[in-house]
Amino acid sequence: MKILFFCTAFNSLSQRAYLALSEQHYVTIEYALSDELMIEAAELVKPHIIICPFLTTFVPAQVYKNYLTLIVHPGPPGDAGPSALDWLLMGDDGTEPDSKKLVQRKSLSEQGRPYWGVTVLQATADLDMGPVWAFEQFAVDIDQPHITKSSLYRGPVTRAAITAVLKAVDRITIAADARNATAHRSASTPPAGISTEKGITSERSSNKVAVDPSLVANAVFAQLSVTTGQSFQGGKTLHRPLLRAADRDFDPRIHDAVEISRRIRCADSQPGCLSSLFGPKLYLYGGVVDSSKQAAGSAPGSVIASRDDAVCIATCDGKGVWITHVRRVKAKTDASLWPKVPAVQGLTELSEHSMGYHNLQRVVSMRGRQRSKEEEEDKDKEWSRATSSTLQDIWIDFEPASEKYGNIAYVFFDFYNGAMSTKQCRRLLKALQYLLSVADEKSVRALVLMGGSYFSNGIHLNVIESAADPALESWFNINAIDDLVYSILHDFPGREIKTIAAIRGNAAAGGVALATACDFVLAGEDVVLNPAYRAMGLYGSEFHSLTYNARCRGHHGKRILRDMMPLSASAAGHLGLVDHVLPGWGASLDSAVKAQVKSLILTSVLVGGGGGGGGGGGSLEASSSSGVVRPDSTPEWKRGLDLSPGALARIRAEELAEMAKDFWSPRARRYHPRRHDFVRKAKAAATPRRFALHRKSDGLVDEEDDDRFDSVEWFAVKESIMMVQQQQRRLEEVAIPKQPEKVYARSGKAPSASSRTTDCLNWGGKEAVPRAKTRGTIFCCYYDPDEKGAMEV
Repeated sequence: MKILFFCTAFNSLSQRAYLALSEQHYVTIEYALSDELMIEAAELVKPHIIICPFLTTFVPAQVYKNYLTLIVHPGPPGDAGPSALDWLLMGDDGTEPDSKKLVQRKSLSEQGRPYWGVTVLQATADLDMGPVWAFEQFAVDIDQPHITKSSLYRGPVTRAAITAVLKAVDRITIAADARNATAHRSASTPPAGISTEKGITSERSSNKVAVDPSLVANAVFAQLSVTTGQSFQGGKTLHRPLLRAADRDFDPRIHDAVEISRRIRCADSQPGCLSSLFGPKLYLYGGVVDSSKQAAGSAPGSVIASRDDAVCIATCDGKGVWITHVRRVKAKTDASLWPKVPAVQGLTELSEHSMGYHNLQRVVSMRGRQRSKEEEEDKDKEWSRATSSTLQDIWIDFEPASEKYGNIAYVFFDFYNGAMSTKQCRRLLKALQYLLSVADEKSVRALVLMGGSYFSNGIHLNVIESAADPALESWFNINAIDDLVYSILHDFPGREIKTIAAIRGNAAAGGVALATACDFVLAGEDVVLNPAYRAMGLYGSEFHSLTYNARCRGHHGKRILRDMMPLSASAAGHLGLVDHVLPGWGASLDSAVKAQVKSLILTSVLVGGGGGGGGGGGSLEASSSSGVVRPDSTPEWKRGLDLSPGALARIRAEELAEMAKDFWSPRARRYHPRRHDFVRKAKAAATPRRFALHRKSDGLVDEEDDDRFDSVEWFAVKESIMMVQQQQRRLEEVAIPKQPEKVYARSGKAPSASSRTTDCLNWGGKEAVPRAKTRGTIFCCYYDPDEKGAMEV
């Protein structure tokens, strides 16, 4: 089938849906930037169906009346509204039909719903109320540690959505084929279910049908879930309104730790929980419950601890809640959103401008005292997993490979949204150095990088954007992550310790490079990898020019960097970035990882003739008897490579030389504006042509697809031209009083998003892609201060 996607952004769910459908269908993507562009895209593509995997706006009636359009709603049949997951995680169990009465309760419910679902329904004039073509449900525990709206969306919601979307497409194809067959038997005129006016014809022989919106969905599709064939098990579903900022607010003197945690986590990562807990109103993130005794006797709401740039507040039930990140509120006069930064950093900066707030001053006084003396002296305890619920983003578990062959060290690191700041990279490196220091004592044979709900997305763009000198912070951050990768490539092999990356969540850019530096890469079947840096305007480092090329062979390493497209785990396996794809998710995936690791290590010892883990595993082959992967002596991708300190230093210097151009040379114009727009959630001005295949026929290209995108000289010429144009505009506007430019705290002055995007799109003097007439934030319903009820400042 020919399928057109409408997306607010090409997010994780959209990428998964694209990869799943592209295996059998032609899929092209259009950002939902305006009604005009959506209508134009539909006329250009003339799709069999339209799918909206992530859409925060309405589909124009002109589109859904002419093309069967499917909406992916993150809720079960009967649920409707823009805050489905927010209501779920805040505790709505469906027993109270009045939303206003519900939010007045101290707690919405004791346990919340036991199940939730995802519905694929047809777009109509009524939001989320069209005919249902498929729905899937899954069990949920809203008080599960570390579950947030974002992690729920990337995990169970996305898996359910893919199941439902694939089933909906199958059902539509079957129904349209059946109608087509009936029409051919009964008459020679085109059937109502097949559109011929737009040049689309039925091709039953290849299972392609042009589907008319009048096709009727079977009523049972809304009653029984795809996998289990059961009705929805999570209670009564309702139409809920936008969950306003005021409805999420909390009072530590009234609400206990679990309730505060729910209110924060249901808004994480967008928009955050708006609160005046620290004085000025801020968006808060994190919400991890601390069940230790340290809050006993402390005033509810007071700051009682600080760790790894997070702060812990006391609650009325003697527990604590960790706030990991904060974002300042966007005022009407602000040109864009503020960056989301680690809590200690953000609160410390705010304290410089907001005097008299006790909690802010308390945070400042705690800065630098983030670990106890006992923890600093007891390294084993410092890196061991905590015995009670608390905030911990790095820990090490040791498990025996067998009684005879020593231990495997599983290093868990679960950084917020997968971003790794300079400090976090250094802490993770410190954990690896600790591991090296005890390797002999603990008979460590293998290091396994476990990652978290995101494996890693590389450098921390929000921290960089908020820095006084973003270019310099970018340099510090990329060097810190390079130190980490160097240790994996040099230090651990030098001690004959195998290195294995277990990618259990999505990974991008430097996070993919971090994984590919390991001897072996294992990936869950559901993960999505985005290896490229180019779309962010970066050359990239982390020794990717070594590992990508060695693993992918031929031109594939360079191709994935230029394509800038997501890869499924299986596709990455075919290219060589991943050595083995494992089934399952959650606990089942963890078990599969550990079984695979033990097989690799034990077989490696036997093949290598005993001793440590030395020699490294090799190319992966499935045993005919057990299906277990068996390695030979050396990872295939490392054979013949010079991995000496000198060779690694040369590769690092070459990559960093290119990164320096992206930070400081005229070519920096390709990175700094893109980072700014990404961090501050600027709405795209156009759909990149690598997504919008239907807009490639005119031969134009996006800026990042042109070879000149790598040229410092070309950017210098562009900068000169722009300076002349700016001077001309100033002369033309000399009679108009100049408005003062907005100054960003700790970031200097920033040009408007619209001017930067125009620069990027007017590559070669001709606009490559039709643009939206106006721009704002992606999540305007949350962050626009003019949006009624979205925010009270």
